[in-house]
Amino acid sequence: MLTRTKDLRKNIKRELTDHVVTRWYRAPEIILLEKDYGPAIDIWAIGCIFAELLGMMKEHAPTFMDRKPLFPGKSCFPLSPAKQVTQQKSGLPFSSTDQLAVIFAVIGSPKEEDLSFVTDQKALEYLEGFKNIEPIDL
Repeated sequence: MLTRTKDLRKNIKRELTDHVVTRWYRAPEIILLEKDYGPAIDIWAIGCIFAELLGMMKEHAPTFMDRKPLFPGKSCFPLSPAKQVTQQKSGLPFSSTDQLAVIFAVIGSPKEEDLSFVTDQKALEYLEGFKNIEPIDL
């Protein structure tokens, strides 16, 4: 039985999903629907959690009420878009509480060289709407 299970697994093609990770810890390449991703998405999530833990230190958050997530997006276009959107960027729905908008408000918008991994033309057009956002000093 065990040998048969191993044989079955060899014939199964690995298929990556589009909708992974809790929204607040989702890496930008997943949000941008990249099909070829690897362990770096886990490093992104770990980095987000680590930053939140550092933010919980008494020097930064004296009480539990002062603690908050690093990237608390309320929607994630196109995976789980905002229900009521009043703005558009590059002809696509935009919300200031969208996950990418929240991320870029902290780390700044991607530079031209950062976009080399993006393969989807619609994703590149969407990113055009985020030009010239400066990172904040953490």
